[in-house]
Amino acid sequence: MHYTNPVKDLDKKDVETLILLAIQEDAPNGDVTSESIFSKEDLADAQLIAKTNGIFCGKRITEILLDIFNDFANYHIKILNSYEDGKSFQEKEILMELKGELPGLLRIERILLNFVQYLSGISTLTYQTVKKAKEVGAEIYILDTRKTLPGYRKLAKYAVYRGGGFNHRINLSEMAMIKDNHIAAAKSIKNAVEKIRSKHPEIPIEIEVDTVDQLEEALSTKPKVILLDNMNIQQIKHAIEKIHQICLEKKLPIPFIEISGGWKPDDLHLLKDIKNVGVSMGFLTHSAKFLDISMEIV
Repeated sequence: MHYTNPVKDLDKKDVETLILLAIQEDAPNGDVTSESIFSKEDLADAQLIAKTNGIFCGKRITEILLDIFNDFANYHIKILNSYEDGKSFQEKEILMELKGELPGLLRIERILLNFVQYLSGISTLTYQTVKKAKEVGAEIYILDTRKTLPGYRKLAKYAVYRGGGFNHRINLSEMAMIKDNHIAAAKSIKNAVEKIRSKHPEIPIEIEVDTVDQLEEALSTKPKVILLDNMNIQQIKHAIEKIHQICLEKKLPIPFIEISGGWKPDDLHLLKDIKNVGVSMGFLTHSAKFLDISMEIV
């Protein structure tokens, strides 16, 4: 589930530093090839063409990219038409049409494709994973993690959202998540929870457990989420039964149950008898491949 506010859109401030870095990295002194051969009076159209099937995630980032690039390099490139983010497409379809100065189009080509191919890759992988979860027939929610490239956090989570997945916490400030190292250093789960609530009483808390023996103490603190980490399917089923048993006996609220630990799309069939759980997958962002999309000058 979305434990905090999902990344439904992107603001310029979310990606401005990253985009400026990309522009300066790729052409610190301009594009010596394109800007030597062509002048700003040479106008052209360009098309982004799909070389495979997938889920598009490129409109919003391109809008922001062109806004920054045009101001930075004094060009006037604009989007004529574009698929919406989250829309499925087939091979050979035209995903976006651009218009502007030819040297500018050629200079921005690789940066634009890097963003669009990467984000569309995440959205496509997420969509495929969510589809597999639905085929299992249970209420399984596919969640992302913080395993993202530095500077790409909002972009990656936006791509997950557009692919039909759910966003876990965006950063360490939005939600408290007590892990094994916190518990070991704080001496107990209760101590960790009490210290967090004394400083941040309104912050939701998630507690990670890796053994069933930790459940009673964890549940007594009334967390929003219990994370079952690195458990096999038999341990997960036993832990879920134990959670419901303890909460019923002690009249405690049943937290949302999340599982983690190297899960991949092909593992989801193991959850066919389990309902209403979240599966957090770093796989969605750290293993997504660039989708094959090209830009062609018309």
